[in-house]
Amino acid sequence: MKNIFTLSLLLLAVMAVSCSGMRKFDRVETTSVERYSIVYKDNKCGLYDSKADSLVTAIKYDALRYGRTASEGGYEFTIWVGEMENYEGMISIESTTNEPMEIMFPRQQ
Repeated sequence: MKNIFTLSLLLLAVMAVSCSGMRKFDRVETTSVERYSIVYKDNKCGLYDSKADSLVTAIKYDALRYGRTASEGGYEFTIWVGEMENYEGMISIESTTNEPMEIMFPRQQ
């Protein structure tokens, strides 16, 4: 009986730890690219990869929208347009590694 109680407590602890790591978002917006979603938290947004089950960018942008998909030198990229405070620019995600590259410029007034 003591072993069952100990095992139950251990199972409960594992469940609590695994649930605490779950990401909670205020809203999830699907995009035309099935693999990626735009997730929102505290009025900011970021890119989430459903296939890898992980965030690709930080949740720091004011707005994101899909640009296009491009291939260069054997690599495939998904290109997004992002806005952040007084900046706007391009976020490029390499499809194999999910490595983001961000180029932001001050907005022209």
